[in-house]
Amino acid sequence: MPPSLLAYLLRRLGLLLLTVLIVPSLSFIMFTLIQGDVDGPVALARELGAYLAATFFQADLGADVFRGATFARTQGALEIVRQGLAPDVQLMFGGLLFGVAGGLAAGSFMAVAPRSLPSRALGVGAAFVLSSPVYWLGFVALILFSPGFGAALHLPFLSEVGGYQPFTEDPLAWLQAMWLPCVIAGAPLCAACARMAAGSLRSVLQDDALRTARGKGATEGRLLRRHALPLAAPPVIALVAVNTNLLLTNVALMETVFNIPGSLRFVERALVNRDVDLAQALVVEATVLIVVANFLADAVHAWLDPRVR
Repeated sequence: MPPSLLAYLLRRLGLLLLTVLIVPSLSFIMFTLIQGDVDGPVALARELGAYLAATFFQADLGADVFRGATFARTQGALEIVRQGLAPDVQLMFGGLLFGVAGGLAAGSFMAVAPRSLPSRALGVGAAFVLSSPVYWLGFVALILFSPGFGAALHLPFLSEVGGYQPFTEDPLAWLQAMWLPCVIAGAPLCAACARMAAGSLRSVLQDDALRTARGKGATEGRLLRRHALPLAAPPVIALVAVNTNLLLTNVALMETVFNIPGSLRFVERALVNRDVDLAQALVVEATVLIVVANFLADAVHAWLDPRVR
């Protein structure tokens, strides 16, 4: 690994780790001020220090510092997050993978054959997905195509409500339960990446270096895979990095629509029931997931485009 890339990644990691501290701290201060049980700045700073120590050194998410009413008081905030962490991670990174891979594939086709009927259909589909709420897309898929009661067609391997099984217990049932929520959660990212990739590739394919390679006999497929895509990918990766928070929101919605036992589906209920301990724990989890996704995107971006280092 070149030293410049390593130095860049270390700088980015430091900034992202700082983000993991700052976001929960601001959230803690906001919730504490709303509760109105602080005696002044010194007391607030002392409580914040105790909270951060309990959260990051003792792994006590929530730390019961607010002691408010809760809908899930039979379980601690850490236990709720621990039980739902695996589905959260699987949905988020499954949606991320589909969004990037599907977007690059669709964008490549739209750039190579911009006037063809399939390319125009992909463009219309991207516009439709970007203008449709993901929870509506989930409900439409279930109502029209769900096995057993689909109004239009019964698709046998479609994800069902409440069909989630852990991967370690039944991999096939896990795949059936997760593939459609991952696709729907990542669909807006896929549509945005397709548009960005198509625009970048149209410009890259007209580059003089690619024209020279084409004149030497390189096939269009080899030009696209070996030369054009690496040059056009950095803007797409940058787009992915700034959309991870939206992807996390989509994950929470898919967990609700398909009744997947992730912890992010409790965000709304925690806020409505003023369960501040759980809400704060979910803030920590969401921040860590976004930071990890951004670090991976920054690493790929810096590897593909040395100028960002």
